[in-house]
Amino acid sequence: MDEIEVFHGTAAEGLRWIVRTSADDQGRTTTMLHVYRGDEHLSGSGFCEPRVPDGRVLHEWRGRTDDQPWFVMACAAPEVTRVVATTDRGTEVELALSDVVRVHDVRYAVADLPRGQGPGSIRAEVEGTVVQSRAQPLLKPSPGASGAGWSSAHG
Repeated sequence: MDEIEVFHGTAAEGLRWIVRTSADDQGRTTTMLHVYRGDEHLSGSGFCEPRVPDGRVLHEWRGRTDDQPWFVMACAAPEVTRVVATTDRGTEVELALSDVVRVHDVRYAVADLPRGQGPGSIRAEVEGTVVQSRAQPLLKPSPGASGAGWSSAHG
């Protein structure tokens, strides 16, 4: 199946982002965050199944390239009303949250973190109550994926 766009938005420094998903013949999905400046594709990374693992309400990813801020992306259960990333310096950043995407029955959440700050933790809320929280360990940049010095991880 071809990638479909499920969410998009803008970031600092004149960047924009698009979340795209695809599924193979066996129903396994891939969720990718693509970052652009104008029409120039700067980077892309993401994660494969599961969208939201059993017993959880959030499946998260974080990554960056050497010349961009950190980005945080998540797939959230439909009942999640807010997703917040806390940086390694204590800044809270609320992620943009999509409507429920019926084809996957999840909500997508994305934010870029302030320049010079990395991921620290992420939490999901339902009507103001925290329903899941987890640490987001920092990663050392490594060559790979799409973009020089790309680093990413998910959980």
